[in-house]
Amino acid sequence: MVCLLAIMASSVGLRSAGAETPEEPPAQIPDLVFARMAENPASGITRLPVLNSTQFGIPPDNRVGNVLVLAPILPALFKGGWSLISRTTIPAVVTVPFASDAVPPSSGRTTGFGDIGLEIIGHKMIRGKRGQFYDVGFGPFFGFPSASDDFLGTKRWLLGPEMAAGIAGRQWVTVLFVRNEWSVGSDGGRADVNRLWMQYFLFYNLPKLFYLVYEPIITANWKSRQGDRWTLPVGIGVGRHHRIPKRPRFAITTRISGFYNAVRTDRGARWQLLATLVFWKPNPAVFNVD
Repeated sequence: MVCLLAIMASSVGLRSAGAETPEEPPAQIPDLVFARMAENPASGITRLPVLNSTQFGIPPDNRVGNVLVLAPILPALFKGGWSLISRTTIPAVVTVPFASDAVPPSSGRTTGFGDIGLEIIGHKMIRGKRGQFYDVGFGPFFGFPSASDDFLGTKRWLLGPEMAAGIAGRQWVTVLFVRNEWSVGSDGGRADVNRLWMQYFLFYNLPKLFYLVYEPIITANWKSRQGDRWTLPVGIGVGRHHRIPKRPRFAITTRISGFYNAVRTDRGARWQLLATLVFWKPNPAVFNVD
């Protein structure tokens, strides 16, 4: 992560070796455009989100779990609002209550790496009326059995289609990612996977680059019995986008969100606390759609 940040920070300050005059600093990006770039993960912006999710009230005995996730987003931009976006989800540190019957639930705990996921989305941004922008995207999802322990992942290769859709208004941005994941290949004694995954973002922008956000991850395990399939978090978050005065091509976004899992599985947590830190590179060209 340190290397990636160094590359992002240094790349924006490079000048050509033969330049006789220093490069002119870029013009100040309006707050509206600045916020839109930061908030839409489907736009063609290079970014490194670092997320920490703490889960409370895990059965039995109301245990606590924690997941630290790195999710770099790397775009390739093309003319006419087209882009190819890769988003990699890396559960770097996962700690959950130990699930074995041989260990008392009050004392057991497992910590390690989780399964890595890769999304590759072909994306199109469309300019609408009154300054609105629309996003559509589609591509494959790949899941890798990288978990360091049986309790921390599926231990199955996963594959499935994914779509993205979004709208950016004047004060708000909303984006939805939807996919279904299926296990493929030999089961190795592990259960088959067939589950729905949805991530929804709804941002409402406030003065001075503050914002409110609703960002739940909604899941459904089709292999579970009826009544024990869905997870639906309900809550709200608050955050702010930060300009870096001496690094105009580098920015930071921070936020914290709290959720109550209004619908949850028998083993699901009751509450979630999500803290997010995003390093990103502003690029107004992503909104230059003919």
